[in-house]
Amino acid sequence: MKVDDDMEIKEIVQSKDKISRKYIQKTNDNFRIETTYVDYSNKNIICFSTQVGCNMGCKFCYNGLKNNFKRNLSYKEICVQIENVINSENINNNKPILFSAMGIGEPLINYNNVISTFNYLNNKYKNSKFALATCGVNVKYILKLVEDLKYIDNFKLMISLHSANENKRMNIMPSSNNLRDLVKAVKEYKKISGKKVEWNYVLFENINDTKEDAYELFKLLGKDEYIKINKFNKVNISNLSESKNVKVFIQELKNYNMQVEYYETNGEDINAACGQMISE
Repeated sequence: MKVDDDMEIKEIVQSKDKISRKYIQKTNDNFRIETTYVDYSNKNIICFSTQVGCNMGCKFCYNGLKNNFKRNLSYKEICVQIENVINSENINNNKPILFSAMGIGEPLINYNNVISTFNYLNNKYKNSKFALATCGVNVKYILKLVEDLKYIDNFKLMISLHSANENKRMNIMPSSNNLRDLVKAVKEYKKISGKKVEWNYVLFENINDTKEDAYELFKLLGKDEYIKINKFNKVNISNLSESKNVKVFIQELKNYNMQVEYYETNGEDINAACGQMISE
């Protein structure tokens, strides 16, 4: 790796859950980015960043609210960021690694560097798994993933949805695309690739958590799509609140025979969970 593509660990913060750690790393041009590591019993998870900051403007994310985008991370910077964690944690081949492009940034805006990273990691770390979360910008890239990741068997695409109502979704995620085009692209991706897709949905109080919202979700996706309801990780500069209607909303989806799961990310106490990671 060239000096210009270096990444240095500046601090490691331990969660009270004892299995999650946040790595604060510094680029050669003095930007700070963060990486989350989780040591599960059956896998290692490395949630890495793809950009310095983000310009998507999502109202539940620290970097989106700050609108603090500076630049894309290079392919080599992303690889060094990840391998710094692997070396620090002394990760071996005892259990697989899940490489997750769900940290700071929108991966599809840094598409070529993220794809190069995935293919490099797939060649180097056997039996690994891969995940990419996107709000669906650059819809054309969703189908391009089929060809560009054809040598990776264990890849999962995750789409941040958060509302099946176009206007509501735009209020939550100002840079999101046309919902119909996004759903069409995802269904075509599933058909061609045969790979999994998850729709991520964070419930916000009095925003997207009613029975009517659940019905709109069913009408948009149908019963065959998989919905992951994610806990809202509080961001101190966001005016959104965690919904108190989670159980009712999930049951409503199940009444429509939809596949649904509730999920809480690790590391909330150290601001290492989804939406909380910081780039400076």
